Amino acid sequence: MQGSILIVDDKADIRLSLQFLLKNHGFTIFQSSSLDCAAKQLNANDIDIVLLDMNYEFDTTSGDEGLSFLSQYASQSSATFIAMTAWSSVELAVEAMQCGAKDFFAKPWDNHAVVTMVKKHLGLKQIAAKQQPASSQQTIAKIASNVEPAEAFLWLSPTMQTLKSQLDRIAKTKANILLRGENGTGKSQIANYIHQQSNIKGNFVSTNMAAIPESLFESEMFGHVKGAFTDAKQDRQGRFSMAEQGTLFLDEVGTLTEPQQAKLLRVLETGEYEAVGSSKTQHASCRIISATNADLESQQQAGQFRSDLYFRLNTMEFEIPPLRLRRTEIIPLADFFIQKHAMAYGLDVKPLSHAAQTRLQSYAFPGNIRELSHMMERAILLCDGTEIEQSALSFKSVATTEQSEPEMMTLDQAEQKLIKMALCQCHDNVEDAAVLLGISKSALYRRLDKFDIKTR
Repeated sequence: MQGSILIVDDKADIRLSLQFLLKNHGFTIFQSSSLDCAAKQLNANDIDIVLLDMNYEFDTTSGDEGLSFLSQYASQSSATFIAMTAWSSVELAVEAMQCGAKDFFAKPWDNHAVVTMVKKHLGLKQIAAKQQPASSQQTIAKIASNVEPAEAFLWLSPTMQTLKSQLDRIAKTKANILLRGENGTGKSQIANYIHQQSNIKGNFVSTNMAAIPESLFESEMFGHVKGAFTDAKQDRQGRFSMAEQGTLFLDEVGTLTEPQQAKLLRVLETGEYEAVGSSKTQHASCRIISATNADLESQQQAGQFRSDLYFRLNTMEFEIPPLRLRRTEIIPLADFFIQKHAMAYGLDVKPLSHAAQTRLQSYAFPGNIRELSHMMERAILLCDGTEIEQSALSFKSVATTEQSEPEMMTLDQAEQKLIKMALCQCHDNVEDAAVLLGISKSALYRRLDKFDIKTR
């Protein structure tokens, strides 16, 4: 894939590193050490993609110079702009997207991620070039919104960037993955992201296990042949067949009944199944990603969830932290959803007032990212002023959400829950988790062994 790339950064080592990386992949490289020089390069050359640093010698933290350049040239130029920011500049990255950047990455960067990002946007430009010229920018925006639903908003904080780097490594393997976390934390989007990053060529097939009636489980998962039962008027593919050479995502796996668990376990152990009404054995050839918000350990102790199935599902296990533990993401995410919903409804993008931002950051978000998205959608529809005020935000009427009495549990259960929360916040660093819990490292190791809690 050929393309011309302009690297704009006032640091020579950054420009040189990116030049070496991208030139090795066949791209034509131009460099600019200043924004004035970049403007001349854009006018003189046919540039496909601009990698734009947001901070310069006389503007080391605010990004105002980069944002001003984006506002001026992103709408005029045919080039695609990708912003470069520091790890801590989440809000600046969101502002860059609002000013016209199509994507961003943080410094220090991951080489593979940068090359993949550049190739993706070059591909989008090529697709858009085949459409009507008058609607090329709309085409690119539409395609981007479909191609990267997870990338756009899931990786805004250091915590989620760490998770992303772990997922990127595992995605290339065939290991089964269990995603855990509260409702609305983005588990289904993350499952889709894993599929996109893998080398798997088949489809991504998503199934909500909680929505499948007991009587239809085998038909839904394994398919049926014509005449297998009264309403079987034709052959029907099951989910395993639909996901052949692809990924099968089993959402709400903690809701499976004991008979359903046994049927699923057989496929995971042997790779074999039969469609309802057929004696022909078929072979499953898909990767399994499952997700749950349930406490599977407690369900195992109560005999409600099979341990052998649990260990088949969780070759790799990842905990998705709730939004209340990622408060630095709330405002950038809110801005992202405002822009997304305003575009969908053809409305003007309006900023959040200071009071609205303060209230958002103090709210517990029991519905997590999903609740925030719905809240911003409603706010952009109802807002008739220049800013979105606190009164336009639909907070849950139960004001005691954060102060409500905790659910009763045994001391062992409470201890396990606190340990897992600490490990999640500390990215599985046992020493840091011990400090957070106020106990010694050796005491934490004893409890990890006692409760059979694994760290990555």
